[in-house]
Amino acid sequence: MSSSGARGDSVIPYNHKLQLAVSLTVPESEYSHKLGFFQVRVEFLSANGIVTASSSYPCMLRFKSGPIHVIDTFLRSAPLIAGLQSETQVLDIKMSEHIEGLEPTACLKVILEQRAEFQSVAGIPQIYAGSLVLQSELPQLRRFVWCWRRTIFVCTSIMSFLTELVFILAFFRPIIVPRGRPKIGYSN
Repeated sequence: MSSSGARGDSVIPYNHKLQLAVSLTVPESEYSHKLGFFQVRVEFLSANGIVTASSSYPCMLRFKSGPIHVIDTFLRSAPLIAGLQSETQVLDIKMSEHIEGLEPTACLKVILEQRAEFQSVAGIPQIYAGSLVLQSELPQLRRFVWCWRRTIFVCTSIMSFLTELVFILAFFRPIIVPRGRPKIGYSN
């Protein structure tokens, strides 16, 4: 994710809490089953390329034993051959919360790290697709206003109406409600 702006506007305002979720679609291959654990790391980068924050999470594919995998493949063989299903797993990884600091985040970098026992290229899972979801939580006052916006609008409208009504009755009462004319009594 990257933000671009001529004025240097940041996508994420200061002091907002962020919840980050990474979703990876991984094939169910023999390579993936032998892989075991791997690490997903997300770095928050400033416009200068400086890492402002980093969060990592260990991951592992769901394991199916050999006989269960064969039975599952046999039962799903018709949809697999027709192309209606595929042998993939979706890893939904929820990262820890991050609070945006003074240095605005310009982009996010997702890194898949292998374990130390693997060589430089091995140990990283095969990926069909990946997505990144970034959710921002508003500060307390803004969140209160957002949750109660209709109620605040109705209360403000009623208060505005009552203020206008009092103002009109106070200054324009003689015009609106004319005084009764004094009764002239006829005497005999």
